Amino acid sequence: MLISFIIPHYNLQREYLQRCVASIVAQGIDVEDYEILIVDDGSDAPPEWVVGPFAPANVRLIKSSNGGPGAARNRGIDEAQGEYIQFVDADDSLVPDSFGRLARLLKSEKPDILQHGYRICHTEEQMLQPAKAPAKRRIYASGAEYVSQNNLSGSPCVYIFKRAVATAHNIHFAEGVLHEDEDFNIKIYHYGESLIVSNVTAYNYYQRGGSITTNSNARHEEKRINDLFSLLKRVVDFRLATEKECTTTRRAALDRKLAMLTVDTLLNIFYNGKSAAETESICRSKLHTLGLYPLPTKNYSLKYRLFAALANSSRGLRLLRTILPSQKPQKR
Repeated sequence: MLISFIIPHYNLQREYLQRCVASIVAQGIDVEDYEILIVDDGSDAPPEWVVGPFAPANVRLIKSSNGGPGAARNRGIDEAQGEYIQFVDADDSLVPDSFGRLARLLKSEKPDILQHGYRICHTEEQMLQPAKAPAKRRIYASGAEYVSQNNLSGSPCVYIFKRAVATAHNIHFAEGVLHEDEDFNIKIYHYGESLIVSNVTAYNYYQRGGSITTNSNARHEEKRINDLFSLLKRVVDFRLATEKECTTTRRAALDRKLAMLTVDTLLNIFYNGKSAAETESICRSKLHTLGLYPLPTKNYSLKYRLFAALANSSRGLRLLRTILPSQKPQKR
């Protein structure tokens, strides 16, 4: 079997999951080449209808106790039978006529990772539009080579990966925390020995109110900051644990990703309404203790260079406080 599509599900409206499953079935992939695993994360009413008498035979419902999306994805990896894994959130969908092309690429090139494009959608009509761009691709020798040169997305839904990469290195999602995707992605790309980046827009990210990623109440945002620090600690620990085996490219990739995660943490601190003085205190205690502050003066991008130059001084932090909003901007 080629691909296991893993869908974490928890107390979601039926029409969202129906749309998600239908978008996978409609891709035109041979039935024997894929399976759909819906991992129900302890919903009040598990979606039994997905394996009813009229459901496709290659759809499985896996019931689990509530542990969050990380735990659901871990269960999906353990249960999957496909050579490759693609995560799909239950309220999202696949772009029409996209994964057929990607499946053919997997069969012919057999990369450890196949990264594809995504789009943010606000309406059903947008989600049903096919991808128009002709398929192009870029090949990297490894996932680490890509991360050393590019910013890695925090979503695990924008790439397909070989299940063996996760199982061989015991890669699992952190459970019970936000941003559990980030270090999972880092480890998959760290160990992935071959990577293809395709420009095929294959994933519809549906922007809706009330989801974990759009929740912005004060308690949730405070948890987000705490969990970001937990994430930073996990990645720093991973860097230390792999230091002896690290190639120059892998080390550069981890350093770049840690710098970007530190920037994201500082932005979330500002969005949470912290003053420049409070932010500086956090930088000089928590971030400095982890070896992440001052930010490295690397030429990752113009925006990064400017942000680091400001964030590394008291005066610059005060300037950032005046120009950055006190609440996280919402995607439009």
